[in-house]
Amino acid sequence: MFPNKKYSQRANPLTSYQFSRLHTFECVARHLSFSLAAEELSITPSAVSHRINLLEKELGFLLFQRFHRRITLTPEGERMQWSLSNSFDALTQEILDIKNRELTGTLTIYSHPSIVQCLLIPRIGEFIAQYPTIHLNILTGQENINLANRGVDLALYFGLLPSGKQLDETFMSESMVPICTAQYAKTHDLYNAPENLAHCTLLHDRYNSGEDEWLTWAQHFDLGLDTDSKSMEFDRSDLAVLAATQHLGVAMGRLNLVQDWIKSGELIIPFTNMTLPCEHCYFVSTISERQWPKIIAFKQWMMKIEPLV
Repeated sequence: MFPNKKYSQRANPLTSYQFSRLHTFECVARHLSFSLAAEELSITPSAVSHRINLLEKELGFLLFQRFHRRITLTPEGERMQWSLSNSFDALTQEILDIKNRELTGTLTIYSHPSIVQCLLIPRIGEFIAQYPTIHLNILTGQENINLANRGVDLALYFGLLPSGKQLDETFMSESMVPICTAQYAKTHDLYNAPENLAHCTLLHDRYNSGEDEWLTWAQHFDLGLDTDSKSMEFDRSDLAVLAATQHLGVAMGRLNLVQDWIKSGELIIPFTNMTLPCEHCYFVSTISERQWPKIIAFKQWMMKIEPLV
């Protein structure tokens, strides 16, 4: 069957440029010399010049400024060189990944800062030891991103499990409980006296998907607590916890994130039997069509992590 003519006309415009010309351009741009590029490509300098002239004609702009004994890249040429260099590097990495069953190279992970600091960093050494040829590139941010547009292989989130185009899988549940320093609990007579929270500063993580964790917790235990009367707000749960370590108030702690502080005694849980399971969960998000071996390896490793609680 012959290709549909209408479809062919709508194809990616880059397909109209011969790869040999792009490769030739990359060589010339790297050497800034037609003769050195010709030597590398095993063709004549005139053939190199001819390919570049044809490429410039097809593109509709100049790639090089020609002088008597030298050439320089135009601003457009510099952009083309940057783009091609990145593309060739990515292609080279893909080839290496395929040859090594993709258990090598860079794995780019995106997550909320609190998850990276409190959940991922304390454990990531285990993954590195198991897969020493995988280079981890860890990015953080507060928003939920489009993985394909950001060049991210997988993302780790805390929230309600979405039902979108990406593949989202739960890897850990969570519970929440008030936490503070022993000094703060003693000063405000908090031990097993949750009603005294009315006289405390409540440290809020306001970013958490719009949920007021303090209000949810207080309503569950029928405390009638005014959660906004005396409070301090943060856009990250780890910052609220850090504030608690400085005796600034009581934070609503996620148990899997605060266990190190609790085990060290830096923070305490002043109330017994007042832990509330979260509706939210930790989940890993990947692109359904890109379940490559190194992505699967990281996901499987995450799924095997035992909760700290």
